[in-house]
Amino acid sequence: MEISLFGTLSGREVRRYTLCGEGIELSVLDYGAAVQSLVVDGVETVMNFDTPEDYRDRGGYVCLAVGRVANRIAGAEFSIGDKKYSLAKNEGENQLHGGFFGFSNRFYDAEEHDGTLRLSAILPDGEDGYPGNMRLNIDFSVSGRSVMIKYTATSDKDTVFAPTHHFYFNLNGAAGRAGTQPLAIYSDGYIPVDGELIPLGFVAPVAGGEYDFRAARTPKRGGGGIYDCCFVLRDAHAATLTGNKSGIKLDIYTDMPGLQLYTGAALSEKSEGETGNGAENETENGAPHRSGIALEPQYIPNAVNMPDFETPLLPAGETAEHYIKLSFSHDCK
Repeated sequence: MEISLFGTLSGREVRRYTLCGEGIELSVLDYGAAVQSLVVDGVETVMNFDTPEDYRDRGGYVCLAVGRVANRIAGAEFSIGDKKYSLAKNEGENQLHGGFFGFSNRFYDAEEHDGTLRLSAILPDGEDGYPGNMRLNIDFSVSGRSVMIKYTATSDKDTVFAPTHHFYFNLNGAAGRAGTQPLAIYSDGYIPVDGELIPLGFVAPVAGGEYDFRAARTPKRGGGGIYDCCFVLRDAHAATLTGNKSGIKLDIYTDMPGLQLYTGAALSEKSEGETGNGAENETENGAPHRSGIALEPQYIPNAVNMPDFETPLLPAGETAEHYIKLSFSHDCK
């Protein structure tokens, strides 16, 4: 494992940890647990920034860890038993991706053990409104052609735990647009949402419609619309993304029940130029146009408030563990 100085943030050094496999080079920061680089067969496959300030300030949760609860919580509140918790509101009246601090806006302690990078932090009771002092570990490892991310948490109070990484992928690197990558999502149903992107509480079939990715296709909607929705997964194999220019193929696996597809900040129809992961054109929140497709394994959004969906409850004193596995191969053309 190689360790280097990435920069400084608020007077503290930010370290970059690099792990290698078969044609894979993964670099992770100890700020935000950011996946700062993921080079596969010489191609940069994720959207990235060059300074710690960019990860803190430019928005989009670019390849950062997200939690305690990924995605949106309606009304920024939920209950455990008879006790209601009011959360920090960072998107209108709702909470998005854990609030103002969460997993993304913090430093982690780092240690190496048998080739695995462990980032750990203590999230204090009441931060962003969540109950419990949470001990969080995020483990990164590279084996062969696969990257494994494992999230482990314990708490001294009943709480919730629904993590993810907010990846933006472009397997074409600088050779082609992210929006031209064929995408398959192994799901028969998606979660419809209201105008604030809060789930309506039921699963709709994908068959034959614009949400049908059971056979691989590019993520374009009629009229240039943007996808920002969660799919209910059949099993651990969540999705396959293929770089139509590079030939690199990514298979995503997880033990969580959903996969969020987001093509907004990074795939705006406003820009038609050929841009890669170092795109100069920007959206309103600072994310480069056409620089990546966001694919986020996670719990169903607002599941903490919807009894018909699996709730990410973490009882006091127990341990919860989830994973995301990224497996790469290369299609011969």
